[in-house]
Amino acid sequence: MSMMRSSLLLAALSVMAACVSPEDHRRALSSNDALKAEIASLTATQQAISLENEKLRAEIARLGKQAADADWIREQQDKLDKLIKQYQGGSGSGIDGVDVIRTSEGVAFRVLGGVLFSPGRIEISEQGQKTLAQLISTLKAEGKKLRVDGHTDDQKITQSKWGTNLRLSAERAIAVADFLIKNGLPADKVGVAGYGEYRPAAQGSGEDARQQNRRVEILMLDK
Repeated sequence: MSMMRSSLLLAALSVMAACVSPEDHRRALSSNDALKAEIASLTATQQAISLENEKLRAEIARLGKQAADADWIREQQDKLDKLIKQYQGGSGSGIDGVDVIRTSEGVAFRVLGGVLFSPGRIEISEQGQKTLAQLISTLKAEGKKLRVDGHTDDQKITQSKWGTNLRLSAERAIAVADFLIKNGLPADKVGVAGYGEYRPAAQGSGEDARQQNRRVEILMLDK
């Protein structure tokens, strides 16, 4: 009986196979190939969309950073304008011998050397101490790292014990840094540098230019 059922099943399968024409078989294979091609196309499209999304996210991030940078620049410019208005010489509340300047590293208070020191000396004069004291509150409020830069004119030292303008500029920068620290500025936020005559504020060898070049700059670093 079992043998008879098996024979009947085989016969039925043979009849079913015979019912599928070669043309139907070709159409089935063609449909299958078309489906595979469509799946491949959809996969490629999805990958292209993912890549485009990554580019868009990167562009959004770049534009966001530009906007943040623009806001930061405006904020810094506003601060600079306020400092200039508050301290610039010639204004009602200005400090004689002090200018506010913008450098590539940050805003700086430029203090003429003649206000701070006697010729060839590194001890801050009484007037110099009063001048620096007027800057303390602003330096504390800004809370930035500071670098005190010492500069001299181009005249060679002949009588001072410091020997070179570079040494003199460094010693003066240290003296100003010490004063700032003693008056409440954190020591770990105050650095010094001496440049001698090598970074003049004004070109020329006349007395006006030399007076401008003898200076100390208290730089509030942006970074």
